Amino acid sequence: MKRCVIVCVAVCLLASTGTSIAQQPTAAPPSAAPMRLEPRPCALMALRFIRPSMVPRLTRDLGLSDEQAAKATDVLTKADEAMKPLVEEQRRATAEFARALAKPDSSHAALVSAFEKAMKAETAMASEMIKTLFALRDLLTDQQKQQFNKLIETQTGPWTREITAPATGSQPAPAPAAPSPGTAPQEPTK
Repeated sequence: MKRCVIVCVAVCLLASTGTSIAQQPTAAPPSAAPMRLEPRPCALMALRFIRPSMVPRLTRDLGLSDEQAAKATDVLTKADEAMKPLVEEQRRATAEFARALAKPDSSHAALVSAFEKAMKAETAMASEMIKTLFALRDLLTDQQKQQFNKLIETQTGPWTREITAPATGSQPAPAPAAPSPGTAPQEPTK
């Protein structure tokens, strides 16, 4: 009988401990899923390919002469140098906006002002890249300009698809692979 009482007490203790253990959370509750942001258009992305490293591809794809390649290198190198302070200003302005955004006591006017400063810096960068684009086009023959425009379409295709994708919360269809160098871009199938 004594054994039976000890076993019953032990079972009751274990049962009550098991209940309290079962009531304790065993793992931290799952955190909220990270925010998924839809792509936002950024015109600078369309111009990101304009840099000195593109000269070999231009030479190959457009059939640039040695003289054209040398001039394109000069144009792109000078543009790259002109972009350095503009990029630095854009970084400073964007960081300033981010700091203002993170401050709980920032006023609406302060945030708008910081944002406008960042946009002004981006506009200066875009203006310089567009100027460079026109300087490159001026070096080309009419046939090369047509090929250059196709190259621009290829380079900006992923950016264009990203910003024109419907904002439904679903993932846009993956972009088709870019054509390999020297091949003509293929028309999308319908």
